[in-house]
Amino acid sequence: TIFDWLSENRGTLSFSNSDGREGMAECWVLRFNHLLQGPEHKKEKSMVDVARKSKLQGGLLWGTPGIVVIVSPSTEEDARDYSSDCRDIGKRADGVEAIFLPERGLEQAGLGGLAQQKRGGKIKDMDTATLRTACGGDESLLKQVLNVR
Repeated sequence: TIFDWLSENRGTLSFSNSDGREGMAECWVLRFNHLLQGPEHKKEKSMVDVARKSKLQGGLLWGTPGIVVIVSPSTEEDARDYSSDCRDIGKRADGVEAIFLPERGLEQAGLGGLAQQKRGGKIKDMDTATLRTACGGDESLLKQVLNVR
């Protein structure tokens, strides 16, 4: 039986509760065709206002493509609600993708924990270097966030 085999081989088996994501935080990425910065861009300004009112935590990369990274304590439901709100504004995200980013990178980029609390529920403006830092310097992870092959 399987129990006999487990008993016989218990010294050679390795069990772990970790799913290989220790030190990683689940984040949600929303990609937009473009997000233009400045007060004259009314849809984007409305997006920022909705994020602030919703107390979303994360960062926003202006440009083409436009990227919004939502981090804990915001949830997947918060990300989906925000995506829906953006669609109502006239900015359509290409879905909401869960991606695991290194907690250390998020902290160094100012997207996690204490930095988020200090900003008081305001999405952080990011540049590509900040997003790279949030990815822990991992280029393949950065490409995944940007949806670049």
